[in-house]
Amino acid sequence: MSKYPIHKEVGYLKYLTLPASPVVIPLINSVLTLLEKNVPVDKGIVEKHLLLNTYDDDTIKVTLYYPKDLPDHSPCLLYYYGSAYFMKRAPHHKKWAMTYAKEANCLVIVVDYRLAPQHPFPAPFLDCFLASEWVFQQAERLNIDPSRIAVGGDSSGGALASSVSMMRRDKHLKNFCFQFLIYPVTDAKMDSPSMKAFSDTPLWSSKLNEMMWSLYVQDPIQTDVKYAAPMEADTFSDLPEAFIEVCEFDPLRDEGLLYGDALMQAGVTVDLSFIPKMIHGYDINTKSSLAEASRHRRVAALIRGLEKKKARTE
Repeated sequence: MSKYPIHKEVGYLKYLTLPASPVVIPLINSVLTLLEKNVPVDKGIVEKHLLLNTYDDDTIKVTLYYPKDLPDHSPCLLYYYGSAYFMKRAPHHKKWAMTYAKEANCLVIVVDYRLAPQHPFPAPFLDCFLASEWVFQQAERLNIDPSRIAVGGDSSGGALASSVSMMRRDKHLKNFCFQFLIYPVTDAKMDSPSMKAFSDTPLWSSKLNEMMWSLYVQDPIQTDVKYAAPMEADTFSDLPEAFIEVCEFDPLRDEGLLYGDALMQAGVTVDLSFIPKMIHGYDINTKSSLAEASRHRRVAALIRGLEKKKARTE
């Protein structure tokens, strides 16, 4: 920890750093599943679970969170949680989903896409795209405004959110009104300055990032590579406006900044939030003063994005 002037409030996270070995994945996922199930649903929030059929006859779960008094034709956030493509949902993902639902007064839909190494790319991405199709097609039944559907994700979920937006653009489908990206993965090359510098940062490092990509992309990519790594896109025009949060001591820092710059160069409006002295995953403790500060920034950005009503139509 002394190597980096990381904020003292997240110092304890050094004890949660994962070993760079896929052998521990089953144990990690068993613990995460147990911990997530024990998170109580907030007062005033409804939680519902649904199953969707995938393109290859499997199923995935989506979980809906919304205030009990949510009005008709409300906005929606479709959210892909950060998993490094191999981890189950963590307790903080559920807590943040309920926070966004309550404070942005919207429906939040969290997608439990299938995971590597059993389901490498493109399966998780296609699961997420399918979920986007379902949300737009079922907007009336979900009682949401189809012009105010945002997409979001943290870490690897950020890559999935960006890539789904790109496929919807490329297929000339109705697109999201907003991208809500928390320290997103965007580049598989792993050659940015922050990726090279932070090989031993707590909780997430470039070594773990390398393992992530090796598990997610196992065979030569048949599907367009930009749907695995958004920075591979030929163009960033005609994509939804974005909020992008990055952390100072995160190997993914520069990927988020580069994606934001690429969007801006293409004429897309970007709201960038840079969190000093922070590491990837600092918001695991949702009650910390740092997470509280980020909560205000995130919710304000999400509300602005959901109110702009700039979803593109077919």
